[in-house]
Amino acid sequence: MNHLKKKTHTTTRYLISPFCFLLFSFLLFSLCSPLSVSAQKTSHTETERTLSVTFADGLRAFYSQNYSAAAKLFKNVIAENPKHHAAYYLLHKVAAEQNDYLLAAHYLKEAIKLDKKNEWYQIDLANVYEKLGDYAGAVKIWEEICKVKYNNEYYLMSLANNYLQLEKLHEVIKVYDRIENIVGKNDDLTETKKNIWLYLNDVKNAVREYEKLMELYPYEIGYYITAGDIYLSNNMPDKAFPFFQKAIALDAENASLNLTLANYYEVTRKPAESFEALLKAFACKELEIEEKIPVLKKYLTNAFKFQTPEIVSQTELLAKVVAEANPLDLEGWAALAKLNSLQNKYQEARSFYEKCIALDESQYAIWEDYFYVLSKLEDYKTIVAAEKLVEEFFPTNATLQYGLALALQQKREYKNALKAAKQALSFTFDNGFVAELNLLLGDLSFELGEKDDALKYWKTAQRRGINSPELLNKITTNQ
Repeated sequence: MNHLKKKTHTTTRYLISPFCFLLFSFLLFSLCSPLSVSAQKTSHTETERTLSVTFADGLRAFYSQNYSAAAKLFKNVIAENPKHHAAYYLLHKVAAEQNDYLLAAHYLKEAIKLDKKNEWYQIDLANVYEKLGDYAGAVKIWEEICKVKYNNEYYLMSLANNYLQLEKLHEVIKVYDRIENIVGKNDDLTETKKNIWLYLNDVKNAVREYEKLMELYPYEIGYYITAGDIYLSNNMPDKAFPFFQKAIALDAENASLNLTLANYYEVTRKPAESFEALLKAFACKELEIEEKIPVLKKYLTNAFKFQTPEIVSQTELLAKVVAEANPLDLEGWAALAKLNSLQNKYQEARSFYEKCIALDESQYAIWEDYFYVLSKLEDYKTIVAAEKLVEEFFPTNATLQYGLALALQQKREYKNALKAAKQALSFTFDNGFVAELNLLLGDLSFELGEKDDALKYWKTAQRRGINSPELLNKITTNQ
């Protein structure tokens, strides 16, 4: 069986949050852009004073979201001074706010003609091209920006994202390499590059990305596990094993390693070694229970399906290891309870179910199985003792109410049994279950001397599909 995907414990080195960078960029732009710093020499002429007032009015209109007024005012500025690049820039902002990116690009290009070295204009034009889906145009701009700002990983990331949109995956990897030259090797970038290489069906280079990390961090076991798993997942177990051997030399008890080895030995048809590795992994308390549950469930399903001594024994051993490694979780104890019940070891099953209930008494599935085991042990007293708890936690659970009714019947508490059976009937629509409940209700009504009600319930049970000679005799005798 296939085991869970492993967690590799690797050293992660993070980039600064892109959001923080964008916020920083905005603040820097506010300080350095033409919106806040005038690039024009102060003039005392009336015309230039009027122009400054008009531009300021345009800014107020823009930030008040009065875009039509803002556009008109900035156009008036340009009419008076065609070289006013800041007014063109603001017209681009107005157009972008109105989602007219073609017009926004036009105004930005005009601004750039007048101020070719303005980095922020170039960046905004690249962003506008991205909005237009012109990723080739955006790439061209980002490449130029990155030539000047060659050590800015955020600009390089934007360049990579646009190459990705163009599906130029080899170029994406080259850009990621440039980013790594700035920030150092990075687990997230390595994983992304690995995924790209695998998409390109280049398994060797995918592994090579992790070999680079091994050279820097030779004692980081996760890199060897991941590299081996890449080969294993691509049907190259012979190439995978040398990496696993190196990982074993570092830490033979590592949970992620043993999960991977379980898969490796399964692929190479060594079931005993596979199960042994799985036990080692599951014995590790550091391995999250969420990693163990799906595998345990698969074993449990096969145990109930095939019921061979070998699979039942293996599943029981696996469940025991889980229970011991994770004693505060239900899953191991519940699996042991189910397996003992399967083998008719009801007293042992009872003990394990009571462990589960002690951990969490609100699990209805546990209670259903627990009631079944108690009924097999004919311990109706314990079932009846749980009556108040069932009413509190599971008033709408028909199976538990039915089990309670049967126990109360055995204890000759017919009135309470009738109440529980009626409660169960009101919360089920399964025809077979409805038939069984009506049969029980008929028997309980008869015991209480309510023969007319008993006959009604028995006839309903008959109509619902129960045609036993015993039921027919009850109906015939009491008509």
